[in-house]
Amino acid sequence: MKFYIKYLLCFSGILGSAQSKPQIKSYPPKQINFVNSEYKDFVVVKDVIYALSQNNDLIVIDLKKDNFWLIKNNITAIAKKSNDELVVGNMYGEVFILKKRKRLRMIDKIDAKIFSIFITSKNEPVIYSDKSIYYNKREYIPKRQTNFYGKVRDKYTGTKLIEPDYLYLDREDFMWFDFDEGEWGGNVCFFDLNTKQFIYDDWLLLDDGIKYKKRNDYFAKLREKFPEIIKVTKRDTLYRFPYNLNISSGMTGVAYDDKNDLFITSSGGGMIYSTNNNFSYFVDGTVVKISKKEKDFFKSCFDEKILEDEKYKIAFGKYNMGFKNLNREVRENILTENEINRLGAITFNKYDRKLYIYSTKGFYSLHNHDCTFTKKKFFSPELLCKIQNERDYCIHLNVTKFEFISEKEILFLTKNNGIGYYDGKTVKYYR
Repeated sequence: MKFYIKYLLCFSGILGSAQSKPQIKSYPPKQINFVNSEYKDFVVVKDVIYALSQNNDLIVIDLKKDNFWLIKNNITAIAKKSNDELVVGNMYGEVFILKKRKRLRMIDKIDAKIFSIFITSKNEPVIYSDKSIYYNKREYIPKRQTNFYGKVRDKYTGTKLIEPDYLYLDREDFMWFDFDEGEWGGNVCFFDLNTKQFIYDDWLLLDDGIKYKKRNDYFAKLREKFPEIIKVTKRDTLYRFPYNLNISSGMTGVAYDDKNDLFITSSGGGMIYSTNNNFSYFVDGTVVKISKKEKDFFKSCFDEKILEDEKYKIAFGKYNMGFKNLNREVRENILTENEINRLGAITFNKYDRKLYIYSTKGFYSLHNHDCTFTKKKFFSPELLCKIQNERDYCIHLNVTKFEFISEKEILFLTKNNGIGYYDGKTVKYYR
């Protein structure tokens, strides 16, 4: 389920040829080429990066010496245990422990292609492959004709499991599978490692065919149908995780803070608006906060306006399937340059105990009081954007993951520049 529906308006004059252009002009970077490849994931141990290239090579990068070496080919997944021991898997179903930066020792093998590896709260690996969820020597297979087997035109018809658009393992040992289908919607499924149960839909609905005139009447029936999931207190309506907590497809990041509150960023909806002067407006991002209120019961809230600039709120404020302000002339006059901003990943900096987000315009620290969010610019890296049918701007997010290794030092995974490293003053890109 989406927070709002995708749609397009007035695309006149925005088509252009594919090329690369700087997205943000600041902090001129230093480019260091190793294998001249992009990366799809990394973990870091002290001053050493273990990175997976797009060609499935496991590369080690030493941040202090700016050198690298290749460990092994055909590696498709990597995860770090609490003792900094690394677990890696390959496309042939082999699972290894990485010892002393170079030596791999095989510890298991499954008959499947490994997509991802995660480490549970018990410090145990769990594997998601094209066949099953593999945990403690047992396989758990989702039922057929669900999101796990295909989407859009091939929806549910496959015979093997597909890779989700976003995959996450939370502190409660729930695996999240985000299957984003763009304008067709999408869904988030879950697997509970504690009960070994799949959850294919986290939104509670009535299917009795009755049209309720009053919202309270509908909720009363919903509560009657799901008494073990819905709990009403004097102050709040609470839900058992993960139901009705505004967890939606289109996720770009998930992170806990030091209070054990859970934050989700998403950019799965919105609209592009183009004026007659060929300027475009695209601002899209939601932050969800989930807080545990009682044992097994949670409350959520969300903010869809975290990226909106005050300058544009009157002209571009959203309402249902359009703008609150119906006067097109107001938008034509105020949009004198491209205003493009999408919300990307979120992470918690354990060194300064703050949340940080990435958007098209750079990295920000994120502050919240209840569910009112504010942000403060941290820094803006210079990035390349592979422009597709776009001119003078980039809608596609260039940073997909980032992690702090000290209060000011940050590593960030990009789509077009390799792995970025910022030390508080300068930026390096490793490719």
